[in-house]
Amino acid sequence: MFRSRNMKVVVALAIFALVAALPALAHGRRGAGRPGGPRGLHASGVLAELIFPCQADCSDTAQTCVETANDETVTCVSGACATEVTAAQTACAEDRSSDECEDAVDALRDCADECLDTRAGAVDTCRDTLRDCRDACEGEEE
Repeated sequence: MFRSRNMKVVVALAIFALVAALPALAHGRRGAGRPGGPRGLHASGVLAELIFPCQADCSDTAQTCVETANDETVTCVSGACATEVTAAQTACAEDRSSDECEDAVDALRDCADECLDTRAGAVDTCRDTLRDCRDACEGEEE
């Protein structure tokens, strides 16, 4: 059971990381093969937004979607699990590796499970919407 909950959290975090990285990945390798280091990185992303405005809009929408899902999850967990949040903050303040901290985080995770499941579904929707949006952009280019 403990592994199943941890796996859910790991999967949710992996999905979040993937969706959060999509806007950056949409711009390709910024500055690749260009001299000038970091300066080239930023300019390339701006140019990609100008060259591919539809894809840039899709990425912006996906990023906003994930941020909204995160905000709603924080609100959900804060409301449903205020006692567990406070207990975890207190237990983990001095030593994050203590048994008390681990127990408090487990209790918070149990309480937040429904909120995290809802977030995972919302992030899946964000990802699907991003894919559909990009497909529509490709259809417009043809």
